[in-house]
Amino acid sequence: MSFVGVVLGGGEGKRFGGDKLIAIVDGETSIARIVAALREAGASETYVLTRNEERCKLYTSLTSLESGCLYDTDLACKGPGAALAAISSLSAKRVLVVPGDAPWITAGLIRNLLAFLDGCDIVVPLHAGGFLETLMLGIDGRYAARFYDIARMLCEWRGEVRPSDYIRVGKKACIVGSSLLTFSATEFAHINTREYLKTREPKNPLGDKVLLEIGGELAQILSLGDRAEQCKLLLKAAEAYTAMDLRHLARHALRDYEKLCRH
Repeated sequence: MSFVGVVLGGGEGKRFGGDKLIAIVDGETSIARIVAALREAGASETYVLTRNEERCKLYTSLTSLESGCLYDTDLACKGPGAALAAISSLSAKRVLVVPGDAPWITAGLIRNLLAFLDGCDIVVPLHAGGFLETLMLGIDGRYAARFYDIARMLCEWRGEVRPSDYIRVGKKACIVGSSLLTFSATEFAHINTREYLKTREPKNPLGDKVLLEIGGELAQILSLGDRAEQCKLLLKAAEAYTAMDLRHLARHALRDYEKLCRH
């Protein structure tokens, strides 16, 4: 199962107190562990998505990345959602995006996530409480090629691009309960703080063994020129996501409503 791996490395690491990608975890840097897992899972190429050439040189020196780096785009919006637009430049049948601060991810988890991608535009893990792992994504290459255009539209529409937007725009987004992907929630743990580095505690417990499909809610809203109709659909989407216990997406639909429809 060949794919292109992309490690996200653009954060400031303010809560951690430094660059999380170079934090030492069991004798290795976080980025080296993640790249090794991607290669073991079958990545034909692996890139780091970062902000500048200086960081690229640092990360490639730690991992011997032959593929190199992707860089933030020229979009006016910034942040992780906008940064993901850079994967549009890749030529790949499948793309797997992984956060650079998740050093306990395994090749098995990666392979399992990609196994659910067939027939979907995008696949994302779902944890308990309706929380989505929005920076760990399996993406069909044809859909990945659209990310820049999607981000540009959203930047113009609301002045912000969120990682969850790509799930809400995709014609067929597949949402997989994380207990279908691994037995260990630690594989999803992030090193957001020094304490998490010690405890390896995941933010959320594993989600139920479910497979959900949603399709194109945000794309439909963006296609409408009438703001009143957009607002009606945002409320309808929030209700539908709540009924499916996708509270993460319901919250984002309501945020859109509050920002765009409350005058």
